[in-house]
Amino acid sequence: MEAFWIFNPDSSAHPAMVLLPYLFLPLVGFPVTPFLVLLGLRFGSAWGIVFMMAIVPIHLVVSFWFTRVVAGPWIRILAKKVGVSIPELPESRQLGFAFLFMVIPGLGYSIKNLVLPLSGIRFFPYLMCGWLIQGIMGIPFVIMGKALIQWDIKLLAAVGMIVLVIFLFKHKIRDMYRGIMKL
Repeated sequence: MEAFWIFNPDSSAHPAMVLLPYLFLPLVGFPVTPFLVLLGLRFGSAWGIVFMMAIVPIHLVVSFWFTRVVAGPWIRILAKKVGVSIPELPESRQLGFAFLFMVIPGLGYSIKNLVLPLSGIRFFPYLMCGWLIQGIMGIPFVIMGKALIQWDIKLLAAVGMIVLVIFLFKHKIRDMYRGIMKL
């Protein structure tokens, strides 16, 4: 039991109190950002990023399976009944689409993980693209958690600037996404 206190032993939160909710709650739609900040608070930047990068693939695998096996067939039936078509992407365009879909801010982490498999994307491109993009986009929030505990204003400002740049460029990314959808 004492091994769990290796990371930031001054923290009153047991590591399982951070890791277990982060493992399960995003799978049911809970926002992921608070957990990323908590990972940084509890484990520091480096270990927080390691834990984030270890758990993201679990979320992706479960979401892919759930969409393809459980929810996907029902969604397709419902969409057909209401006259909505779900686009199937050609294999040659799946990776570019997946990359842009994951990069575009706006949709939540869980929604992106659940919706992308409806496009017909194969598992490994989905997993690699989701892991890379979600991991990179999560890093500033884990670092923000560490910066908050240390009250490092420079680090907080740097993270804020990264988030601002992502926000400002979201329109450019959306235009690229729309261009791919039209082709």
